[in-house]
Amino acid sequence: MDWRKLWLRFRSLSGRILRVLITFIRLVSSGLLIYSGRLRDVVAMAGAETGLLAISLIVHRRLHILERTFWLAVVISSVITALILSSFQLERYYSSPTVISVDRDYRGWNGSLPAVTLCYYDHIDSFKANEYIQEVWNVSIIDEDYFYFMDFLYAVVNATAGNYAELVKFAEDERFDSIDLYEMITRVDRPFEQVISSFDAGFEVHVQMVMTERGSCYAINSPMSTVLSGQPVAYELMPQPLSCQYGKQQCYIRMDLYESTGVVRDLTMQTIDVISPITFQLDVHSPFEVSATEANIVALHKSDEITASFKVLETVASKNLRELSVAQRKCVFNNEETSNLKIYSKSLCLARCRAVMALEMCNCVPFFYPYVEGPSCNPAGFECLLDFKWPIWALHICKCPSTCTEIEYTMQTVKKSSWGVKNNEEVASSETATSSFRWDLIPPKVRFRRDVVYSFEDLVVSFGGVLALFVGVSVMGLVEMGHVIIYNMLLDVFTLLRLLFGHLRHCCHRGRNRKSMANHFHHRGLEHHQRKQREEQRLSLADTAELPPFDYVN
Repeated sequence: MDWRKLWLRFRSLSGRILRVLITFIRLVSSGLLIYSGRLRDVVAMAGAETGLLAISLIVHRRLHILERTFWLAVVISSVITALILSSFQLERYYSSPTVISVDRDYRGWNGSLPAVTLCYYDHIDSFKANEYIQEVWNVSIIDEDYFYFMDFLYAVVNATAGNYAELVKFAEDERFDSIDLYEMITRVDRPFEQVISSFDAGFEVHVQMVMTERGSCYAINSPMSTVLSGQPVAYELMPQPLSCQYGKQQCYIRMDLYESTGVVRDLTMQTIDVISPITFQLDVHSPFEVSATEANIVALHKSDEITASFKVLETVASKNLRELSVAQRKCVFNNEETSNLKIYSKSLCLARCRAVMALEMCNCVPFFYPYVEGPSCNPAGFECLLDFKWPIWALHICKCPSTCTEIEYTMQTVKKSSWGVKNNEEVASSETATSSFRWDLIPPKVRFRRDVVYSFEDLVVSFGGVLALFVGVSVMGLVEMGHVIIYNMLLDVFTLLRLLFGHLRHCCHRGRNRKSMANHFHHRGLEHHQRKQREEQRLSLADTAELPPFDYVN
């Protein structure tokens, strides 16, 4: 019988819930019907406040339903058209708000002179190399393995990012696994002696040894090359390149090279202390980039005197270009800090990308990139890179945005003269041999300028024009409409809450009244019961008092 009772209880409970839901739905529907009239009045008030006649006509009760529907379709189509045109303007602001224009007022321009990165092979100091081999491997020149270690030094010094196959021969030798190749190059390097002069006698041209993808080189008038050292440097503290005023100054830099005694090898692998016939490779590039291209390579041989003239094409940026994001302007300023670089240049970004790919493939970073964190590659690591054909595939994968300010140099004319090469005896008896390289600029007549053609102010103005044309409302009208709608909605909400609180308060008062009445009736019942008991006691005493006295018989 228990299941029958449970079924009856469930049926009665579900019936009650269903009745409550039906009652609630009826109340909500009736409330919405009642509030629809109120909403119609609010919309009419908003239309009257903003002066939009179409909105007032939509809710006008005296108009025919077809006329009201027509005005509703007009308002909806106008709003949709305004939104579509506004989305086009917003897309233009985020995708292409900039333009590249041409400047021709060249008479007052100032420009930076090109930077030169000088690289050469076999730049090993024989005395330093002997000391290093003796200190690290305890091998002297009389030992059989001396030339084996010397070959390793030459393979490391002459290695580049595009040609490091000579290092693979030493991959199986465990004696080279713990060697820091970058530190080894700095210890055995034979620096060149140079004299730098320019049109500005009071300016000291910056010269620094740097590690590039071509190996150990020297950067002249290249402030961006300070990042290649791996030491943290702020953009504001970087040395400035030499600059000049086009058209009023003869802009040039001259570099005289003085070779010191080096070590060369003949076919019998014997060392000869003579002046090494080194060929210098000069890469002319922007002072705000690092050496990374083959566009302006100049070969400088011993006893050569070269004068090269370069045509400059500069791209400058307007002041308000910084207000846009990197995605909008599609370029990065040099002093902007990105997720990977604190000082940005496109060539530096591409070089770092190649180093990171090497780290991901072989878990090591080649010594060409001391500014990239990670374990340095030993000869076994270079064998791994060679198996992956690095960096050939990395050249097609790495992509970096351009800089907002660019300087491109194109070689226009080259004048080369030679002082003649002396024979070995004359060279050996000479103390120095000199080469000279001078680079100057041809004053430009045009330059490019990155400018903002569609700013945020233009976007706001276009929004206002679209709203005025298709909707016929201004910002003040929208504010007034929002104020009327929000004010009346809040007023209705507060009224509803007041009614609900009043109803709850009334229910609470009714509950308290019922409780007080129940207590009152309970007290009255108790008093009646106590009164009845007292009357019964008096009656019992009266009965005992009327009984006749007892008679005692002797």
